[in-house]
Amino acid sequence: MVSVPKTTDEIFMDELRLEFMETVTRNLIELEVLFEENKFEEIGRIAHDIKGTSGIFGLDQGTDIAKELQFAARDENREKTRDLIDRLNKYIKENN
Repeated sequence: MVSVPKTTDEIFMDELRLEFMETVTRNLIELEVLFEENKFEEIGRIAHDIKGTSGIFGLDQGTDIAKELQFAARDENREKTRDLIDRLNKYIKENN
Protein backbone atom coordinates (compact mmCIF):
# COMPACT_ATOMS: atom_id res chain seq x y z
CA MET A 1 0.00 0.00 0.00
CA VAL A 2 1.30 3.45 -0.93
CA SER A 3 1.23 6.01 1.82
CA VAL A 4 0.00 9.46 0.88
CA PRO A 5 1.88 12.35 2.47
CA LYS A 6 -0.12 14.50 4.83
CA THR A 7 -1.23 17.91 3.73
CA THR A 8 -0.11 21.02 5.55
CA ASP A 9 -3.61 21.30 7.03
CA GLU A 10 -3.49 17.72 8.32
CA ILE A 11 -0.07 18.28 9.88
CA PHE A 12 -1.35 21.49 11.49
CA MET A 13 -4.44 19.72 12.90
CA ASP A 14 -2.25 16.90 14.26
CA GLU A 15 -0.09 19.48 16.04
CA LEU A 16 -3.16 21.25 17.43
CA ARG A 17 -4.61 17.95 18.66
CA LEU A 18 -1.33 17.12 20.40
CA GLU A 19 -1.32 20.53 22.06
CA PHE A 20 -4.96 20.09 23.09
CA MET A 21 -4.25 16.68 24.62
CA GLU A 22 -1.32 18.09 26.59
CA THR A 23 -3.49 20.96 27.83
CA VAL A 24 -6.46 18.76 28.74
CA THR A 25 -4.15 16.38 30.61
CA ARG A 26 -2.95 19.33 32.72
CA ASN A 27 -6.57 20.43 33.11
CA LEU A 28 -7.53 17.02 34.48
CA ILE A 29 -4.81 17.26 37.13
CA GLU A 30 -6.04 20.74 38.01
CA LEU A 31 -9.64 19.46 38.23
CA GLU A 32 -8.53 16.93 40.86
CA VAL A 33 -6.99 19.68 42.99
CA LEU A 34 -9.97 22.00 42.55
CA PHE A 35 -12.36 19.20 43.48
CA GLU A 36 -10.50 18.56 46.72
CA GLU A 37 -10.68 22.30 47.45
CA ASN A 38 -14.43 22.45 46.60
CA LYS A 39 -13.80 25.10 43.95
CA PHE A 40 -16.81 24.36 41.82
CA GLU A 41 -16.78 27.65 39.92
CA GLU A 42 -13.25 26.97 38.64
CA ILE A 43 -14.20 23.37 37.80
CA GLY A 44 -17.08 24.71 35.72
CA ARG A 45 -14.77 27.14 33.91
CA ILE A 46 -12.32 24.39 32.96
CA ALA A 47 -15.17 22.07 31.94
CA HIS A 48 -16.51 24.85 29.70
CA ASP A 49 -13.12 25.21 28.00
CA ILE A 50 -12.79 21.45 27.46
CA LYS A 51 -16.36 21.28 26.15
CA GLY A 52 -15.66 23.99 23.62
CA THR A 53 -12.48 22.43 22.27
CA SER A 54 -13.16 18.69 22.36
CA GLY A 55 -15.56 18.70 19.46
CA ILE A 56 -13.03 20.33 17.15
CA PHE A 57 -10.97 17.15 17.41
CA GLY A 58 -13.88 14.74 17.05
CA LEU A 59 -14.05 13.97 20.77
CA ASP A 60 -17.82 14.34 20.92
CA GLN A 61 -18.23 12.17 24.02
CA GLY A 62 -15.64 14.37 25.75
CA THR A 63 -17.75 17.38 24.84
CA ASP A 64 -20.84 15.72 26.33
CA ILE A 65 -19.07 14.72 29.55
CA ALA A 66 -17.54 18.19 29.95
CA LYS A 67 -20.97 19.77 29.44
CA GLU A 68 -22.47 17.57 32.16
CA LEU A 69 -19.50 18.40 34.39
CA GLN A 70 -20.04 22.10 33.84
CA PHE A 71 -23.65 21.80 35.04
CA ALA A 72 -22.80 19.51 37.97
CA ALA A 73 -20.16 21.99 39.13
CA ARG A 74 -22.58 24.89 38.73
CA ASP A 75 -25.03 23.01 40.96
CA GLU A 76 -22.17 22.12 43.35
CA ASN A 77 -23.24 18.49 43.11
CA ARG A 78 -20.16 16.91 44.65
CA GLU A 79 -21.00 13.27 43.88
CA LYS A 80 -21.88 13.89 40.25
CA THR A 81 -18.89 16.21 39.79
CA ARG A 82 -16.57 13.48 41.10
CA ASP A 83 -18.09 10.89 38.78
CA LEU A 84 -17.84 13.15 35.73
CA ILE A 85 -14.22 14.10 36.42
CA ASP A 86 -13.44 10.38 36.56
CA ARG A 87 -15.36 9.70 33.35
CA LEU A 88 -13.67 12.57 31.53
CA ASN A 89 -10.25 11.44 32.72
CA LYS A 90 -10.90 7.89 31.50
CA TYR A 91 -12.26 9.07 28.16
CA ILE A 92 -9.30 11.36 27.48
CA LYS A 93 -6.80 8.64 28.39
CA GLU A 94 -8.55 6.19 26.06
CA ASN A 95 -8.51 8.69 23.19
CA ASN A 96 -5.05 10.18 23.61
